[in-house]
Amino acid sequence: MDFRLANSSDLAELNTLEQQLFAGDRISPRQMKRFLHSSQAMLFVADSGKGLAGYALLLFHQGTQLSRLYSIAVKPDFRGRGIAQSLLGQCERAALDQGVNTLRLEVREDNTLAINFYQKMGYQLLKFLVHYYDDLCDGRRMQKRLSPQGPRVQLPMPLYIQTTPFTCGAACLLMSFSCLSGHVPSRTEELQLWREATTIFMAAGHGGCSAQGLALAAVRRGYPIELWTQSRSTPFIDSVRDPNKKQVIELVHQDFVAQLAAKGIEDHNRAPSISQLETWIEQGAAVLLLISTYRFTGEKGPHWIVLSGMSDKFFYIHDPHVEQQSDVVSSAFVPVGKSMLAQIVGFGKQKQTACVVIWPTKA
Repeated sequence: MDFRLANSSDLAELNTLEQQLFAGDRISPRQMKRFLHSSQAMLFVADSGKGLAGYALLLFHQGTQLSRLYSIAVKPDFRGRGIAQSLLGQCERAALDQGVNTLRLEVREDNTLAINFYQKMGYQLLKFLVHYYDDLCDGRRMQKRLSPQGPRVQLPMPLYIQTTPFTCGAACLLMSFSCLSGHVPSRTEELQLWREATTIFMAAGHGGCSAQGLALAAVRRGYPIELWTQSRSTPFIDSVRDPNKKQVIELVHQDFVAQLAAKGIEDHNRAPSISQLETWIEQGAAVLLLISTYRFTGEKGPHWIVLSGMSDKFFYIHDPHVEQQSDVVSSAFVPVGKSMLAQIVGFGKQKQTACVVIWPTKA
């Protein structure tokens, strides 16, 4: 069996397969042709030498870490030979080659064989979909985090999970300190670091930590730092409407800036390049980045992560936030495609970029 990318000569047979194997929710001939030539799709076929035994259609969501198995089908005469498993494997490898680390799919709730197959292949339930299909059958959305080959460069960084919804920056500082000097983190210090680095107010709830505040907290503890920020306004101020709160944020920010200037810390007014990030990791620095959570969760919010390694196609991050205790293990060395990282770095309409590079303490 030859597993390969589909080409234009396969189009007629692909349309025939679609008509034969699906009673509803079919891909139309026009859609199939569009998918075949789309830069955001990859269509794999299983070629028996005498015709197509099956196909799998993979879609990419531009600007996210997500890919989607849109459709997979195998002729009845060829089932039981591992063809679906091979096609799915082709899709997973293709996603990783594109720097994507998550593959999602939808499956009918009454398709028990398919659900069992996906579970066997490592896919987990993400969401129940009520009346999702044309005939109002319910569905399941399932997801698998793909695992590329491990980091080529891996920092000795322990994972520390933030203990409040607003201390991601402080948690990233603690992970950096542990990596660079063997410092033992504690919740008391997590909250102390947050108090030092917070800008006081957000749109709702407790304030978040700015790059300037985090940099200053690291400097106070003897760590050499580099600060790279790019913004047309004071960090986080655009998300606050109350003029009194805006005034407080501005005062705190300007105080941070003045303290850094007094210590001779330069704020590079630009975003670091991918090659700079690679160099810093190679040299053993801890790199904190402010990202938008939208690319990961679909919800917009500022969030601090820390780089923990890299390979040829991926950066690896330690993410201090988890929804459930069972997710802790999957928050360390999370792969993010290098091209994707440039799209998730930055927050808000102004695309505020914030990066704090922390080096080992001087002997």
